[in-house]
Amino acid sequence: MKVLYMSHRYHTNQTTIMKGWKENGHEIRFLSQYAGKVEDYTYVKPIVVGYSKLFQAFDYLYIHFLKRKDPAAIDMKLKCGVPPLFKLVKYIREFAPDVAILRERSIYTIVMNAVCKHYHIPTILYNLSPVWEEPKKRDLAHKIVWKLTPKYRMTPTNLVGIDFTGLVKDENGYWAPFLMEPQLPPEEKTYFANGRVNIFCIGKYQERKNHQMMIEAMEELLPKYDLHLTIAGEVSNHFHEEYFRNVSEYVKSHHLEDRVTFYKNLNRSAISEEYKKADVYVVPSTGEPASITVIEAMAFSVPAISGSDNGTASYIDFGKTGYVFRDNDKEDLKDKLEKIVCDRENLVQMGAAGYRHVQENFQFRNYYAQIEAILRRMKAD
Repeated sequence: MKVLYMSHRYHTNQTTIMKGWKENGHEIRFLSQYAGKVEDYTYVKPIVVGYSKLFQAFDYLYIHFLKRKDPAAIDMKLKCGVPPLFKLVKYIREFAPDVAILRERSIYTIVMNAVCKHYHIPTILYNLSPVWEEPKKRDLAHKIVWKLTPKYRMTPTNLVGIDFTGLVKDENGYWAPFLMEPQLPPEEKTYFANGRVNIFCIGKYQERKNHQMMIEAMEELLPKYDLHLTIAGEVSNHFHEEYFRNVSEYVKSHHLEDRVTFYKNLNRSAISEEYKKADVYVVPSTGEPASITVIEAMAFSVPAISGSDNGTASYIDFGKTGYVFRDNDKEDLKDKLEKIVCDRENLVQMGAAGYRHVQENFQFRNYYAQIEAILRRMKAD
């Protein structure tokens, strides 16, 4: 099968999926709107299609003048970016895919969906909205967007958090989980380097990632436990730089330099080395659409903790492979962290359970089964 992907950028969480397609004899092409700062092109190198010249001019004006003080201005293009039509058509016709998987409900997807329909190419929407969510909005604008984008969708998010209360299942939504290759089995892992429990976090240096809350929670446990925290984050603009300076200053003013280590823009190899040294992994963020890092940690036999406002919090088998704490709640984060660090023997058992969890539930066969289910349903329509 020939599979065409389109996304705003090629994210590292796609790497294992691309590997699975290739190892099973399929042909892949990946189109992206732009290239990210840190990406892994081991299995596929995306073709950067970009934006129309007119939109590029507007985007420059929007970021540098109209919204120059807004750190989120750079993301406007994800929903509103307009593709260069003739270049896009050329790539689609050239590859002639059996199916196209299009990221997000956006202008880019609307255009590409129309092109694919013209050439009788089935399309699947890929987004991070959960399968189980609050009842859909039924206003005219939303109905138009749904009509112009693919009917069936796949998502790595089953629900946000772990509570199904008040949620409704999307009848056209399919849970196709993030994938992760097992990396370090528990029998080969060394825990508690330097006699400490070593905590690891990954996330861009920005407010919603809650680095300072994480530092404060760890700091309050130091009188009882020997802990060290490592934070690896992306710094790619001046907003990140400013936040990084603020968090670093907190560490210095509280004399935590020997307890907290910061890294900027680590590559994948360096990130893997940090997982090998970690004993606990934490996603302290709020507003996290879907962090693949919870299963990335488990693949290294590391138990994971996540905030409840995370689309992959449900990947954690609560109490067995890690814990989920209440969103933005430092006291609950501290409580869940202490549940793990207080019992080192149990910590190791949770790491082993996480490794098995990845082996059983987050492999290419789990993902491919959902693609097959969607294609069967399309044929039956």
